[in-house]
Amino acid sequence: MDVKRCPTGVEGLDELLNGGFPYGRTVLLAGGCGTGKSILATQFLYNGAVKYGEPGLLVTLEQNPALIKADMGAMGFDLEELERNGKLIIIDASLSDMVFKQPIGEYALSIKTSFSLETILGLIEEAAKQINAKRAVIDSFSALDTLIEAKKQHPPGAAAEDARKTMLGINYKLQSMGLTSILVSDTDDNKTSGRYGIEEFIVDGVITMHYNVAGPDTGRHLIIKKMRATKHGENINTIEFQQGRGVRVKGF
Repeated sequence: MDVKRCPTGVEGLDELLNGGFPYGRTVLLAGGCGTGKSILATQFLYNGAVKYGEPGLLVTLEQNPALIKADMGAMGFDLEELERNGKLIIIDASLSDMVFKQPIGEYALSIKTSFSLETILGLIEEAAKQINAKRAVIDSFSALDTLIEAKKQHPPGAAAEDARKTMLGINYKLQSMGLTSILVSDTDDNKTSGRYGIEEFIVDGVITMHYNVAGPDTGRHLIIKKMRATKHGENINTIEFQQGRGVRVKGF
C-alpha cells in the first residue's frame, strides 16, 4: 500500500519510520522528565513549516509560550519568525488563559473562560483555518487531567474510561481536520506509555523516550512501539541534542 508520508525532519527518525508518519495520523510521544519530548515535538512543527511548507499549531497546556520560544531559540529554532510569517500559531491554554497568535496580532479569550475540551478544540479548529495548518502538537496531554473529573467523583476505573473518551474526542477532531499530530504525554519510570494505561491503544502511533542515568545504556533513548500503516524500526535507539539540529537519532 502506498502511504502518504509526513516527514518529521528529525535526523534518523524518518529513516526508522520508512519516510515519516503516515499522513493525517495521531502519534503519542511519551516519556519522563528531561527526555526531550517537547523539543522533538516542536522540531516536528518547525521542520514542517521550514522544510516542507506545512504550517502548524502548537497547543501548550503547561509551559509559557515565551519560555518555549526562548528554549527553542537557544537550540537554533526561531519560532517567532514562523509566527510572523503565518507558518505557526501557538495556542496558550495554560492556566485557562486561552490565547492564540496570528501574524497580525494577538487574540485572547477572557481569562474567565471555562477550561474545557470543547474550548480547546474550538481554538484549534479556528487557528488551523487561519493558516491552513497541516500539523499540530498538544503539549501535554497529561495536563488535561483537570478535565477528567471522574477520578475524584466516581468509583475506580471511571477515570480511565473518561480519559479514553477525552482522547477519542481529541483524536477524532484532529483527524477530521486533516492534521498530522503529536500528543505529548508525561510518564513516570514504569513501562506504560500514558498515565491511564489506555492512551496507546487509541492513537495510531506510540513513540517513547527514556533517560537512563545508570548502567551500560546510560543516556537518552527513543523507541517506536507502534505505528499503524507502516513498517518501522523496533530497536532501542540512542538520541542526542545538538545546537541547530535539536534531537537527532544517532547512527544515521
